[in-house]
Amino acid sequence: MNPELLLWIILLLPFAGFLLLILSGKSANTWAGWLGLGFSLVGFGLSFSTTQLPTIEVTHTWISEALPFTLRADDLTQKMLLLVLFIASLVQLFSLEYMREDSSRFRYFAFLQLFVGSMLGILLANNLLILYVFWELVGLSSYLLISFWYTKPEAVLAARKAFLVNRIGDVGLALGIFGVYNRLGTLDFTALTTPEFIADPYWTAIGLLLFCGTLAKSAQFPLHVWLPDAMEGPTPVSALIHAATMVAAGVYLLARIFPILTPEALIVIAIIGTITMVMGALYALTQTDIKKTMAYSTVSQLGLMVLAVGVGAPHAAMFHLFTHAFFKAGLFLSSGSVIHSLHHAGHGFDAQDVRLMGGLRKKLPVTFIAYTVCAAALSGLPFTSGFLSKDEILHEAFHATAHSWKLVFPVAATISAGLTAFYMAKQWRLVFFGNWRNDHLSLESVHESSWLQKLPLVLLAALSLPFLFSWNPLGEHLNLGVALGSTAVALIGIVMAWIRYRSIERLDQIRDVPLLTLDQLYHTLIVNPFLKFADFCTWVDRVIVDGIVNASAKSQVILAHLLGWLDRYVVDGIPTGTAYVVGTVGKVTRRFQGGQVQSYIVATMLGLAALLIWWTW
Repeated sequence: MNPELLLWIILLLPFAGFLLLILSGKSANTWAGWLGLGFSLVGFGLSFSTTQLPTIEVTHTWISEALPFTLRADDLTQKMLLLVLFIASLVQLFSLEYMREDSSRFRYFAFLQLFVGSMLGILLANNLLILYVFWELVGLSSYLLISFWYTKPEAVLAARKAFLVNRIGDVGLALGIFGVYNRLGTLDFTALTTPEFIADPYWTAIGLLLFCGTLAKSAQFPLHVWLPDAMEGPTPVSALIHAATMVAAGVYLLARIFPILTPEALIVIAIIGTITMVMGALYALTQTDIKKTMAYSTVSQLGLMVLAVGVGAPHAAMFHLFTHAFFKAGLFLSSGSVIHSLHHAGHGFDAQDVRLMGGLRKKLPVTFIAYTVCAAALSGLPFTSGFLSKDEILHEAFHATAHSWKLVFPVAATISAGLTAFYMAKQWRLVFFGNWRNDHLSLESVHESSWLQKLPLVLLAALSLPFLFSWNPLGEHLNLGVALGSTAVALIGIVMAWIRYRSIERLDQIRDVPLLTLDQLYHTLIVNPFLKFADFCTWVDRVIVDGIVNASAKSQVILAHLLGWLDRYVVDGIPTGTAYVVGTVGKVTRRFQGGQVQSYIVATMLGLAALLIWWTW
């Protein structure tokens, strides 16, 4: 097949699936999931065939010769295509069972296809403008997926929040794109390689503006607040958004623009990544919602990837992006398996509250094993893929920051690894061990789902082992000191969590100190003052502006009535009155001209009499 045609088919296939499903309506409910899965598998197969080819590039004149519509598939793009389409296929396979009873399955799978197509556009774009177009489409499709259950107010609010927060970052990204074009006259990624960028302060500002896109899309401090609320969407959507697709787009962008990131910009990026990493881990410690723990964990892991870019190791960041995609998707789908099983066993309680679980390893053995393997990978334990990528990041960070104040970055990453192991061991312990703590449901009624859900869990757990990435389970370039240190910290976190939650029998025993979230701070410092200002503006508009307008209108009505009266009785009255007087006088005088001599004599005599009286008076 023509390589250029191959790229077009890979890109347009999901959009064709979206149009077919959304136009078919509810008549497509029975086959929507299988169609979406089929499209993704075909795209995966075609993407795999591109790995056998050299770099493929397709260029068409679009806006101008300087801004062509260019698609490009190099080695990194080819790997990302496989990753996204593979995770999307597993998510849709899992969704066949998870969404079986939903009456709008066609809409769900249509939105998934739109999301996948938008993400593929980001990966295939060879210039910043094309990337930005698909970047916005990803934002739109994620909004549609988060608000899929639009009858839930929480889902609508979460989708709106995600959409608005991402617009903040997108404004910065757009300004950065303008800056690149202003300086280079082109937006192609291949042009972002000139060494002179490092010595030009202009590029520090441009790099940080482009980084704003990552701040929002990859949920970095302080724009991370949308991600935990996005859990209101269906659980498979959470796996897709938080694993290898939407949130990974920001890290992928940093890897693409890395050549133009100045040392000053990289320091800012490393600081933001470190803050996000530690903050996300701390928030995850306090969660009792099984999905929100995963969400804050994603925030923390994305911070680790951004930190890796900030210390000059984008390859390590991309490596962790790949491993994280598998074990985090596995954790989300395992959580979805737990939620789905509890929902089917009974209703009337929160099926995502880990305080209402316990002892599920015996009832959900496949889910338990998959969750355990993926949680071990997230914790960075040896013989998992997470160990390989986290060890490489820590090694690169310690090497790049030795003998400087920047050593705080890898130290914070090591501490964060311990916190990660603690909150994952906590959730693992509360969900799968101990006694059943749910008074609303009998443990005997809980059972594992079908293989439509179990197969993706098994595959993702297998891919969370190290052998896909290295035949040596401890890595090809093992740094013994870093590996032993990070493993020791992780084991300490696991032991502390096991001791802390070893004898949980009642809900009131699970108490964590709540942390002040930025949501609360934003509401106090920004949202509430703006709402009060909006209320004040509403009052000014209603009372003052509308009052002035209404008073002016009333005065104009009164003036109009007055002018109407003047026009009717004064302006029109003068000529009308004059005509009336003249007419009346004419009628009276006409009577004296009757043609009878007797009348004239009488009139003359009366006139003489009147004159005589006046003279004698």
